[in-house]
Amino acid sequence: KQWYQRRVRVGGALSEERALDTSTVPEMLGPLHINIDGIKVAYYDYGSEFHQRSVILLHGARFSKEDWKRIGTLDVLRENGYRAIAVDLPGYGQSEPLAGSQKVSKENFVEALIEKLDLGVPVLVSPSMSGGFAIPAVFSDTTTLKGWVPVAPVSITSHTLDQYKGLDLPVLAVYGENDHQFREQVEEYLGVIPGVAMKIIPGAPHPCYLDNPTLWHSVLINFLKQLN
Repeated sequence: KQWYQRRVRVGGALSEERALDTSTVPEMLGPLHINIDGIKVAYYDYGSEFHQRSVILLHGARFSKEDWKRIGTLDVLRENGYRAIAVDLPGYGQSEPLAGSQKVSKENFVEALIEKLDLGVPVLVSPSMSGGFAIPAVFSDTTTLKGWVPVAPVSITSHTLDQYKGLDLPVLAVYGENDHQFREQVEEYLGVIPGVAMKIIPGAPHPCYLDNPTLWHSVLINFLKQLN
């Protein structure tokens, strides 16, 4: 399958000549469950026919895969020709805790998920708490990502400014204007990544994507298109 060159529907509006005919796109299968080294992990899979253009959606501590469905991110990604995987992280939502595994940890969960679902080289979206799962994958020698979209993630300070300066990966850093807890860290640490795109959601708190889904979807899709 090839990466589509035309732009389609974002936030209800057409951004170029013609929209993707979603009548030919199968409905997602989900919620589904997979077993990763004895841990049952729940996830949604929208747009599985776009398997070479995968986007993994993690979540914050007070949220789950259901929030990506509720605000329409799964639909927007599929309509734009991407495979969207929204997962309940271990111990959250419908997924079992990491204590049930001897091999899988917070540090290698993303890598194990990519391998189990055969996601190739995906883009990783990691809001808030999920930074603890995402950042080890971003800096891993064995995990290959096409891009990273940190949304005011925790665990930013687990790596040094010099390590971020040496990160060779397309990055879109998103955060809320009124996120007084994490905004400074995002700007200080993620702002030094070469070529990083920084996006502030005006007037938004910490879970900024929930505050303005239309702007969030526009920013995300525009970033993904630049990875073609």
